[in-house]
Amino acid sequence: MPSYTLEQVQAHCKPNDVWIILHNKVYDVTKYLEDHPGGSAILIEVAGADATEAFEEVGHSDEAREQLEPFYIGDLPNEEHADEVEVYRPTFEQVSQSAVINTKKSSTWSTLIRAAIRLGLGGLFATAAVKAYRQGWTPSKLLHPLSSSLQTLSPSTSRTQGTSATFWTGVGIATITQLSLTLGLGIWASTKLDVQKEFTHYTSHLPSSPARLLHLKPVTLPPKSLPPILNPRQWRPFTLTAKTLVAPNVYRLVFALPQSTDILGLPTGQHVALRATINSVTVQRSYTPISNNTDTGRLELLIKVYPQGALTQYLSSMSIGETIDIRGPKGAMKYSPAYAKNIGMIAGGTGITPMYQLIRAICEDPADKTKISLLYANNTEEDILLREELDAFAAGYPDKFEVRYVLSHPGEGWEGYRGFVNGDVIERHIGPVAEGGKVLLCGPPPMVNAMKKTLGGMGWEVPGAVAKAGDQVFCF
Repeated sequence: MPSYTLEQVQAHCKPNDVWIILHNKVYDVTKYLEDHPGGSAILIEVAGADATEAFEEVGHSDEAREQLEPFYIGDLPNEEHADEVEVYRPTFEQVSQSAVINTKKSSTWSTLIRAAIRLGLGGLFATAAVKAYRQGWTPSKLLHPLSSSLQTLSPSTSRTQGTSATFWTGVGIATITQLSLTLGLGIWASTKLDVQKEFTHYTSHLPSSPARLLHLKPVTLPPKSLPPILNPRQWRPFTLTAKTLVAPNVYRLVFALPQSTDILGLPTGQHVALRATINSVTVQRSYTPISNNTDTGRLELLIKVYPQGALTQYLSSMSIGETIDIRGPKGAMKYSPAYAKNIGMIAGGTGITPMYQLIRAICEDPADKTKISLLYANNTEEDILLREELDAFAAGYPDKFEVRYVLSHPGEGWEGYRGFVNGDVIERHIGPVAEGGKVLLCGPPPMVNAMKKTLGGMGWEVPGAVAKAGDQVFCF
């Protein structure tokens, strides 16, 4: 697929000629105008522009994304890529907080139910007590000490007074009975109905004897955890603490986390977005850190400086102590050890960064048995990034990881692959299509598009315009 600059896309902004940009991909939707469920006016409004944010805010389905694929005509050049926009989904903590709020609301109903039980049962037993007394159950049979006191206070010289004494004695007994039963039943019902109290204040196994409840030690609740370092919807400043030139026009940048013991908390396979204001224009771009959650107190990035890349130029000129805004996590990849049995990786240039993140996580996790084969393409031997680290993983974990370098302009002494990654190289080191296998791609758009075409010809299921976590061939 060809590349189109932002200026070229902007020229197609007429009602009969509509191009749009979604996730740095270019679509000619002119023939789709009349079929668009929301009407043609919506597409015409964003003609010639990046419609990613508006597209995701609406919440389009997977079917809608697939309908776009026939209209995909090319990509923006790498140096013009805008910050990726992901569909926002609530985190586990937010869902848990929502559940707590709902439980608190339900406890209001529990209170009402408890009150009804207390009144209803209390009245029921009071009525039964009066009826029983009238049928011959004397105060002495029910409550001898109280009966004696009431008889002392009640005159017995006449039939009327005796009847009155009998009535009021019954009422007194019923009232005391009601209070006692209500108190006991109310306490019992409270322990059964108050869900919030039962789940947050008692241990999982309560003592069987009621007497032992008196000796329960108070449960100490854990302290509230600190908010996460990253927020997918809010920017936060991070301070640059180190900057190293590791290859021609390639820098390794280290940013400090708030505390030296903090970890970034970025899920494996995802990335962050950086933002800066350059010449009064806000510029954003996404990067995958090469540090992970075993690295405390820091976030490390590997960036290549492009002549026309405003943000990369800005990053390369930053001084120690300066800050830049970062937010995340971002990305469709959701890695776990169950993701695939075998992973083939094809990377080019700085496209090695998301691959390196996964390689570290897999190799350093003894429980992860995933096998990885990496084909890493560059122009010259000097351009190979993280070579020392990659070779160390290959030597230290030969049962999990192997790497092959491919150079388009190798020197005379180069003994690895020459030229470009092709079907023969893929067949030899990644292998044919197999159940439980995945291929990951990241690099310059021309290389990624060529690899998708090659893999498709080998029988791999080529992804659509928008990457999905479950794709057999996934593009970062």
